[in-house]
Amino acid sequence: MSEIRKRSLKATVWIYFGFLIGAINTYLLTHKSWFSIEQNGLTRALIESSQLVFAFSTLGVTSYLYKFFPYYEDNLSPKKNDILFVALLVALIGFCATSLGLLLMEPIIIKKFSTNSLLFVQYFYWVIPMALFVLLFNILEVYSSGFGKGVLTSLLKETIIRLYTLIIILLKIFGVINFKSFIILFSFQYAVIVIILTGHLAYHKQLWINFRFSKVSKKYRKKIFAIMSFTFIVIIVGALRQSIDGIVLAAKQNLGKVGIFGLASYMVSLLQVPFRSILAITIPILSRLWKNKEIIEIDRIYKRSSINLLAFSLFLFFCIWLNFTDGINYFNINSDYLEGKSVFFLLGIVTIIEMGTGVNGQIIATSTFWRFELWTSLLLTILIIPLSYTLTTKYGIMGPAIANLFSFTIYNFIRFWFLWKKFNMQPFTSKTIEIIAIALISYFVSYTLFKNISGLWGITGRSIVFISLYSVGVYYRKISPDVMPIINNLKKRMGIKEQTII
Repeated sequence: MSEIRKRSLKATVWIYFGFLIGAINTYLLTHKSWFSIEQNGLTRALIESSQLVFAFSTLGVTSYLYKFFPYYEDNLSPKKNDILFVALLVALIGFCATSLGLLLMEPIIIKKFSTNSLLFVQYFYWVIPMALFVLLFNILEVYSSGFGKGVLTSLLKETIIRLYTLIIILLKIFGVINFKSFIILFSFQYAVIVIILTGHLAYHKQLWINFRFSKVSKKYRKKIFAIMSFTFIVIIVGALRQSIDGIVLAAKQNLGKVGIFGLASYMVSLLQVPFRSILAITIPILSRLWKNKEIIEIDRIYKRSSINLLAFSLFLFFCIWLNFTDGINYFNINSDYLEGKSVFFLLGIVTIIEMGTGVNGQIIATSTFWRFELWTSLLLTILIIPLSYTLTTKYGIMGPAIANLFSFTIYNFIRFWFLWKKFNMQPFTSKTIEIIAIALISYFVSYTLFKNISGLWGITGRSIVFISLYSVGVYYRKISPDVMPIINNLKKRMGIKEQTII
């Protein structure tokens, strides 16, 4: 667990730095003087559409890379290792088929989106190159994780890509490029990090591409085909969660609603930062632990990930919720975005539930019971697509948020129940109740003290009180066994006596 802690902390630093840049980008895109809510909504719609194209294109190769990388590495020399070749071959076949299907669907796309989201129709085909580089980066990211490069890939996708976006946003604001050029450059953002990661792997002689099928590929071909086939839907579901809401809103409402929903989603994504940093690092470790049948260590990772992720998500959720309205008003963000406050609340609850159940999905996906992840993902798909469409028609922007809350609560409960019954693993302890109580008490005290104060003073006061109360509670109740070693290390460097961890 110490290896995961050290590497995930490094990744988290880069991710939060990236989110700082992302916050600047979001501010510039949502400021009432530079981009309309429809133009901001277009950027969200392009991202979400490219994620869907990516999902259908992978044909399950990312799960294959995660699951089989240890087998290839342990049994083949670099020159004979064909795992990357197999993954690229399958994915590019999937991409060509998906792109062809997309072109054939042009009349349907025009019919569905031209009334409410004409801007999306005008720029729709830039989804294809964007999706291609999203696909290539995801393959290289998973492949790189086998070499322990989770920190590097986190830096690229969370920081470098946002820095690139910031540059082209500033070029648009200062009139160097027009909006059309901005969208074209925006659609190639993943190309930048694909080039960097490819160069890094080649420089370190880790870009193993063997164009002949190896003995490992031949030996495990049936299992490889099975895991690709069965986990294909899992990948689609993951993309659907990120994209279906924006696509439905663009079709049934307008791009402005997509922009509003996108701002709320961005704020919710801040809660997921620790999970995103842990994910690339934990999955290869879990794969090897399952291979070596180290169930006790897997259970320990399950519990540690749960309390750590829950503590982070509660902290950030209440920090944002306390200051949502004042933040938009004080920083001159278009007041239309205030409509997303309730959306943030519901999506935030969804994320807290997900974070609180730890890496349950990754534990199941890397085990021999990975098919169960498929069936639960199928259930999620059956629930979320019709719910999102129906509720969006009836309730507008709140529809997708309600659909997410209902669907993902059931989804996470089933995964929790499966691990509990099958392996006697469950992520909760008495510390789970304690951290929820600490968060709620800190919130109510902060809100009560500053409920009549607005603007910068209100934001500052609420934040300071909440952070202070929450941090003190986490420290003195020793909520996370992974936080205490960090604090004690800092105290040791400062000459303060180290605190014993119980």
